[in-house]
Amino acid sequence: MPVPASDAIASDVGHGALGVRYGLRPFRDLLSETVGQRHLWVELRPKKLLATWTSEGGGVYSKAVSETFDGVVLDVVGVQTLTETLARVESQALAVAGCFYYSGATLYIHLTADANPSGTSVVALLGVHVGSHGVVQPVLGRERLTNGAFEAWTGAAADGWTSSITGSGAALDKTTSDPLQGSYAARWTFTAASAIANLYQNHTTLVAGAVYRLSGAYRVSCATNELRASLVVWDTSATYLNGDGVTFGSGAAFTDSGGGGAGEWRRFTFDFVCPSWGTVRIQLQASTFAGTPSGTVDFDDVKLACAHRYAYHEPLLSLDSLPTTETARADSFWGETSNALGSLSLLNGGGRLEPLLAAYDWLSAAAIVRVGGRFQLDGSEILLDDCPMIASGKLGAPTVTDSGVSFDLEDDRKILLQTLPTRSYNNNSGTDAYNQPDRGLSRPLLWGTKLGIRPVQYDIQTVSGGPVPLGKYELVDCTDWPAGIKELTIVYWYADEEAARMRSTTRRHYADLAGGSNSVTLALASGRFYVERDLHPVIITEENNKLCFDTGAGVLTAVVGAGVYRLYDYLAGPGYVGLVKAIYLAMQAVDGGDVWCDFDETIQKVNIYKGAGTLNLRCATGADVQTGLWATLGFDAQADKTGALSYNADVVFTKQAFDQIIRVDARGFKDDGSGTYTGSASAAIEKAPDIARFILQVLLKVPASAIDTASFVAARAVADRPCSLYIGSPRTVADVFSELETTGDMDLVLNGGVWYCLTRDTSAPAGTPDLSDSDFLSFASRYDPEDLYATVSLSYNESPDNPEPIRGGRQFAPRGSFTDMGEVTDATVALRHGRPDQRTFKTCLRDTADATTNPARLQEIATQASTKRRRFTFSTKGKALQVPVNGKLRLTRSRGLDTTGALSNVLVRVISKRDNWAQWVSDVEAIEVV
Repeated sequence: MPVPASDAIASDVGHGALGVRYGLRPFRDLLSETVGQRHLWVELRPKKLLATWTSEGGGVYSKAVSETFDGVVLDVVGVQTLTETLARVESQALAVAGCFYYSGATLYIHLTADANPSGTSVVALLGVHVGSHGVVQPVLGRERLTNGAFEAWTGAAADGWTSSITGSGAALDKTTSDPLQGSYAARWTFTAASAIANLYQNHTTLVAGAVYRLSGAYRVSCATNELRASLVVWDTSATYLNGDGVTFGSGAAFTDSGGGGAGEWRRFTFDFVCPSWGTVRIQLQASTFAGTPSGTVDFDDVKLACAHRYAYHEPLLSLDSLPTTETARADSFWGETSNALGSLSLLNGGGRLEPLLAAYDWLSAAAIVRVGGRFQLDGSEILLDDCPMIASGKLGAPTVTDSGVSFDLEDDRKILLQTLPTRSYNNNSGTDAYNQPDRGLSRPLLWGTKLGIRPVQYDIQTVSGGPVPLGKYELVDCTDWPAGIKELTIVYWYADEEAARMRSTTRRHYADLAGGSNSVTLALASGRFYVERDLHPVIITEENNKLCFDTGAGVLTAVVGAGVYRLYDYLAGPGYVGLVKAIYLAMQAVDGGDVWCDFDETIQKVNIYKGAGTLNLRCATGADVQTGLWATLGFDAQADKTGALSYNADVVFTKQAFDQIIRVDARGFKDDGSGTYTGSASAAIEKAPDIARFILQVLLKVPASAIDTASFVAARAVADRPCSLYIGSPRTVADVFSELETTGDMDLVLNGGVWYCLTRDTSAPAGTPDLSDSDFLSFASRYDPEDLYATVSLSYNESPDNPEPIRGGRQFAPRGSFTDMGEVTDATVALRHGRPDQRTFKTCLRDTADATTNPARLQEIATQASTKRRRFTFSTKGKALQVPVNGKLRLTRSRGLDTTGALSNVLVRVISKRDNWAQWVSDVEAIEVV
């Protein structure tokens, strides 16, 4: 049905009432509207601690919850405990572990492992909805459609959708021609007079009796009513939902021939009660209508979600309540991004808000700010699900006056100030380091391949009952990620700290885990491993390489070749011979093959023996006496061993666990079985966009709904160089993100409460706003010397060594030092611009090839740093409001800093902006894209 022009917003179809609306103009049209109304919507989420629960069985517990404001029961929009955030579901029956359901009177929760909520703290997040106008809008649940944004395609097929054609003359493919959002829209192209084309998904898990909202956008290219777009919701048999969302009939819920908005995007929304169907088919239909059509029908931004309830937005805001947002890059390259929000003010006439403020916990309560409005000419309103979120954050303590209440609003970007890693080896609770000097060190995080990591010993173990304690080590903290790490390929035992620091190949031994070592047991899911045998190197020189003994025929001297040995013969590497075997061969060579040497693993001691006759060990006396090797083997070198045919060492040979100097080579966090972060099940997470998304979602607990997955997936294909990122000492998230951005030539952007990953290139994405003379309120252009550097250095292959205690007079370099560096100098920068300056860019690139050769990240940065680029500072109405920092604009102006005297389609990247939504104005600083 056409959109009413009435101001009775709360009673419009689709606002608290079921039914379909279509022909609506999208929000982006409102940005350039000069006479439209501006509306502001805010959802506040104060908290209330809940206690006294009733068991419903099966791990489900319930509690009556009926909190009110102005006589309206507040919605429970979230539930949190000390350890988890529950997901909202659409019925009590779906309240499985980790979920909650709110009926409007009773709250049902199901904690992980069926835990009793009485044993923890449970907090309900209440929905307080306010606005600049009174309006009823739905509270929507999780997205049900697959690829409703049409960003994922396999050839000409839209992933997650099935297409069908009745008749002929229609073809489906993606289009980059001005999609409503993202990079693509679905396009049907018609070339004949008779065709019906469908895109559909079947859903079998919608809850009968629940209310759902289906919304989306369509565009019909014909100005004459030859093509039409339709929406069909049916049971795949013969029953269809009518446009009122309740009754049944046949055919489409709506059909629009496009004559009223040819070539322009139009939105639809359909609120319906889910019937008791086994299958609900959501079907987008394009068809010919009349004449001989030749044109297109596009679909984009289609969504399906449960409308858990309809909430009334109290008219307690004025437009000047809207916070001004400020965002800025540290400079024109990468570096940290600063962000600031103003305050949020509510009207408090008659003190109506004060009981609400006193009843709940408001400090750090979440706030979600959206902006919308109405078009002046046709009266159509922007629906809430098309209103962009311009800010989300946490509330400060309220300041209350008789006329109003104001909150400071902290942007969600505050999470960039948090530090990683989040845990340490402590001496109080949790995981302790076994050695006192290691306590307090950070429990490391690792992505990609890193060589020479020093693991931290957190416990001891005694193999086969002892007697020598060996170590249990942690390589990576996998507390938040049960999928664990990809692989641990090798463990090295070094002779001393110097050998470890230099990664000496001649003063170490190793357990090659790829070869099936029985010296190490892996626990990759927990990021740990256990040492089963000591492989520490024993260094034999000419000062300790002789053993004197006699067999009754005089003193014999066995000489062991100088070198680096390990006690065991197991897993002998190239050029390595176990020390026990070397001694046995040396003694056999001088006594005719009667004396033997081996190692008793049960008692962890060297044993030297003979079958018959005489055997005396000259540990302290004899020709060519040299006691060093006897002492090394654990024999008392103060006295000879006589009167027996078998002698065990006096002390165990094996070093204690805390004396072993161990380094490992490993690959860090791996993806889950669904390939959530890499697109491949159990693959190593090692590309910059994937690592950034993992940090946001897994470590910082940012909900998936606040992460634009499509942009991270798209960035993965471009920022595809493998990374090697080890975080072993405290770093801010902002610092880590800056390193990832520099590595991947990308920008991590928080815009309207949602995180995006935008790669840097010279293309103009679909929907890039064009600004011309009439759009500028002010304008200036200049050059900035800070954009130019004669010499660029790029660091990579960061050292993984933790700061650690001094041992043997030496201390390892702290994590953060780099073992590799590349440099490029362009002398013409100093010659032309008087800028001889140098700048170093820090990356987590893994390989020299990626860093300095092909493809050379170093050269890419050097090219940017030596190119003279224009900066523009301007104010503009409307069009730039939704463009984030690091987003792009096109500038055309009759005057500008250009050799032609005018600017024509100059592509620029925003490096700072200030958005005043009340005045509909953006103040922008941008730099030329080259």
